[in-house]
Amino acid sequence: MKNLIKTIKKVSLLILAISFMGCDDDEAVLPQLTAGFTHTINANTGTVTFINTSINASSYAWDFGDESSSALINPVNVYANGTYLVVLKASNVAGAFDIFSDEITISTTEVVGTCDAETAESLSASNLNITFVSDPSADITSDGAGFSWINNPDFDNAVNTSCKVGQIDRTSAAQYANNQLNLDAKLDFSSNSGFKLKVWSPTASTNVLLKLEDQTNAGIFKEVSATTSADSAGAWEEISFDFESADSNKFDKVVVFFELGTSTEQTYYIDDLMLYGNGNGGGGGGACTPETTESYSAANVNMTFQTDPSADFISDGAGFSWVDNPDFDNAVNTSCKVGQVVRGNNNPWDNNQYDLDAKLDFDANTGLKIKVWSSRPNTEVRLKLEEIGNAGNNTEQFLTTSITSGWEELTFPFTAADSNKFNKIVLFFDLNTTSTDTYYFDDLRLYGNGNSGGGGGGTGSYNLTLPIDFETSGHGANWTWNVFENDSNPPLEFVANPNSSGINTSATVAKITALQSGNAWAGTETAHGEMGITWDLSASNDIIKIMVYKTVISDVGIKLVNPSGGAQVEIKVANTVINAWEELTFDFSSRIGNGQDGSTNIDQIVVFPDFNARTSDNVIYFDNITFQ
Repeated sequence: MKNLIKTIKKVSLLILAISFMGCDDDEAVLPQLTAGFTHTINANTGTVTFINTSINASSYAWDFGDESSSALINPVNVYANGTYLVVLKASNVAGAFDIFSDEITISTTEVVGTCDAETAESLSASNLNITFVSDPSADITSDGAGFSWINNPDFDNAVNTSCKVGQIDRTSAAQYANNQLNLDAKLDFSSNSGFKLKVWSPTASTNVLLKLEDQTNAGIFKEVSATTSADSAGAWEEISFDFESADSNKFDKVVVFFELGTSTEQTYYIDDLMLYGNGNGGGGGGACTPETTESYSAANVNMTFQTDPSADFISDGAGFSWVDNPDFDNAVNTSCKVGQVVRGNNNPWDNNQYDLDAKLDFDANTGLKIKVWSSRPNTEVRLKLEEIGNAGNNTEQFLTTSITSGWEELTFPFTAADSNKFNKIVLFFDLNTTSTDTYYFDDLRLYGNGNSGGGGGGTGSYNLTLPIDFETSGHGANWTWNVFENDSNPPLEFVANPNSSGINTSATVAKITALQSGNAWAGTETAHGEMGITWDLSASNDIIKIMVYKTVISDVGIKLVNPSGGAQVEIKVANTVINAWEELTFDFSSRIGNGQDGSTNIDQIVVFPDFNARTSDNVIYFDNITFQ
């Protein structure tokens, strides 16, 4: 009996020991789960990129604190100004979870630009141009990558200022995650060279693959890949996919892959998927636009080079030739024929001349425009008018190009005092240099309705020594002004001065109503070319003054823009009084010669009259813009 009891005790102890050993083993195989993340903030746009640092997790639930959420590993979210508690719940396959939270503060106090609303788009194979002016979600098939039509989270840049873009949320579940679009016909690469696509990726060197297929036979396809540059993380970049004429009339489906063959889980943005170029069909030199009219008469000068004028051009050290346009695939000059100037460095004043049949009339015309192409940065283009036989009777102006290796139109305004004096045009490229470069020009023409002062059009052409005063005998009221980002964009008005005492006794002023429903940066701008001049910032014009009459205290902003839309951030100054006129001063001297957009070749002024989030519709008057 005693032996039996001892045996039972031994067995019991053995079972107990085994059970303890089993418990230790179970705990050892459970991984420790830790949730965590860091983030980066784009202070200009409020875009936050979250970087997941969780350990031993397999799924994620994000609460961004702004009533939006995500299940991506490394999501991107765009915030309005404010403070937000971001919560990440990280879970494993066993159902265990851990929670990590962090508070972020967004303060985009200075809006550095406004997006540009899209105006055209096409989903047709003949002229495909997906700009997202409207929502194409119903036409896009998502295969492992979600698609959304959203506001551009990063529009303050030189590559993509569009307001609307496509968002792609790539999941890790499908290595072939993609998005597809069926077209209405087969693509033609005899008349198109390929595709361009703007992409935004939070990581550099992102692989993007464009696949073309036959809708009815997936075995008929072609793939072309491109990789974003090493310094493109968190920025827009345009990439190209070239195809050949042999690829024509085969494919009617477009498929886009990000990081094909990986388990990447990421958010990307796309825009402006478009056909480009003039094709690979050969013969005929592409789809330039043939000239249909021209004139070498002083009454209506319009040198389009429809025919060869070489016999009439005088070359004084710079050779002239009538040539095919070397760069017609652009928005500025699609002409087939242009003038070529080869500077010989024979003299510092190498030039080309054209004698007219009569004197130029600047009562009926405002000035001359010319399109130029130069491979040299900041090329000086000088236009001189002379009297034939009396070279001492002359006037000249010069401008500096802002575009390198591309067409650009320059504007040279003249005054009524220049009328009926000059019948010779002299063109200089890079006067007083030793340049031996080749330049091109086209469409040298008269423009405008003159400087006679009739019809309420102002007294003479505008220059920076004159105020923009909105008087019928002055400048500004007869220009086209665009209103932007102001909800329904009620137009700028020219009205009687609401208080003609004190510092502003003008009869007429400009009036804008900044709507509560508009953006803080709502404003108005001169249409490009309306001022009739282009200028560079200098010590004679870097101080801009404007009179304002406001009912609230808020910032007023001024921005200067060049013809291609390039600009630097606006300068803002707040008014200090209400219900009275006040003159505000804006100092642009620090931008003289800094080499950035908006410091040279300026042709547009932008006014932000009430740069603030509004609680009501605010009426603002402004007047007497001067450059000193």
